[in-house]
Amino acid sequence: MNTSSPFQLAWRSFWMLKKQRQEPLWAQLAVGAALALPIGFGMMLINGLLTGRVSDPGWWRASLLFNLFSCLCVAYSMLALTRAVEKLLPAATIERMSEAADWRAALLINAIAVGGVVLGASFSLSLYASFTAWDAWGMFMQHSVAKTEFLAFVIVVAAANWFWWRLRVRQDRLLHQAMEAQLRLLQAQIEPHFLFNTLANVQSLLERDTPRARLMLETFTDYLRASLGQLRHTDSTLAAELAMVRNYLTLLQIRMEDRLRFEIDASDDALAASLPTLLLQPLVENAIEHGLEPKIEGGRIRIRARVVDGQLDICVDDDGLGLESPRRPRKRGSGMALPNIRERLRTRYGSNAALTLAPQAVGVQASLSLPYRTLA
Repeated sequence: MNTSSPFQLAWRSFWMLKKQRQEPLWAQLAVGAALALPIGFGMMLINGLLTGRVSDPGWWRASLLFNLFSCLCVAYSMLALTRAVEKLLPAATIERMSEAADWRAALLINAIAVGGVVLGASFSLSLYASFTAWDAWGMFMQHSVAKTEFLAFVIVVAAANWFWWRLRVRQDRLLHQAMEAQLRLLQAQIEPHFLFNTLANVQSLLERDTPRARLMLETFTDYLRASLGQLRHTDSTLAAELAMVRNYLTLLQIRMEDRLRFEIDASDDALAASLPTLLLQPLVENAIEHGLEPKIEGGRIRIRARVVDGQLDICVDDDGLGLESPRRPRKRGSGMALPNIRERLRTRYGSNAALTLAPQAVGVQASLSLPYRTLA
């Protein structure tokens, strides 16, 4: 649950493109004012220091109000242009451009910032002139110093936006690397249990069912090959993830025999989707460990994937014991799968992705929804 205040939400997303916004308009306006007013005062102070008028009260009285008003107009013009772009662009385009590493997002945000400066300054000059006897436009056009200062301000705004974008790229990359490192640590904790159990099963089958032991060993080899390949990358395709899950379930099916049945159904466009590596298998492992394995008669797992309205929707259904059943004692390394998935989704996609668990008449449904993208 997000406990951030509306102002905090507006502050974090002020320079981000988002189709749906949680923060109210008053918070967005408050953030605009919080940015504009200190900048306006700072510009006045720098100008006063450079011109030697910083100690002149009359100069402050004549210029401060206009400068603060102009900066507010600029900030609110940027805000209005940003929201207009969000309304006009399709949700899928905004989603693709909302990633910090996308240079198109930096270019668009910079264009909005520069456009906001020009529009806001023009609006403030016109409005101020209509309410006072001061010919603001005439003064601006006649003074080359004013035009030079305005050009310098535009350049500073563009440079600040570029610096902000580079900083956000670096922060997002560090967060992503930290999450992937955590994932690898989690896998390193869990994989030995699966490895030792599988080898013990192969050894047991060799004594009484050699063909099944050979099949298990071949399937396990395929699983390890796919798993090690996936761990070398941070992004995968659903087709590759499902291939690894299929090998995993086939291994368990050899061990559990008739107690485990599974079905995988994914559309062609869903199979081409890109997603973070090893995002799906923990959901299947959870369904086995908590739902089907403790159930005497076992059960069925069904995995479905479709693309709906620009989102990749993946469902993992089981007819196991359900959410209300007593939990089994956790093995070392377990219990972190679902929080890990949610944190990875939040880091990568923000509020545009979600993992939900829902009880069914029999069993549990785990649903993943994330923006549809391809590696190409």
